[in-house]
Amino acid sequence: MTIHLRLQELIDSLNISVLEFARQLGEHRGEKVYHILHGRLKPRYDTLEKILIAFPQVNGDWLLRGEGLMFKTLNSPSAAITTEERLRNVEFLLFQLNERVALLQQTNDQLLEELKGEKGGK
Repeated sequence: MTIHLRLQELIDSLNISVLEFARQLGEHRGEKVYHILHGRLKPRYDTLEKILIAFPQVNGDWLLRGEGLMFKTLNSPSAAITTEERLRNVEFLLFQLNERVALLQQTNDQLLEELKGEKGGK
């Protein structure tokens, strides 16, 4: 499996958008990550390093060479996640959920307005 496919698999497993993944790496736009995912660019060392820093649960051997599991095993000393990191992850997930709920509410409101418009027109 190529690095491009591993990165896509990682993003999918983290259940985040490409843009959010890029932001976690300190990028303001997802353009560089999109180019990497589509094979137009190869990730540079500093990008790979940023991934491993932003997502400490990712197994570096898997990321670089496709060896082993995607995520570090929990009993590995290097996989220890601090309480602060766990809180950041939970805060991030809550932020994502709130954004999704807001989008769903907006869609729901729009659909209700359309329904009202159709009933009023009959």
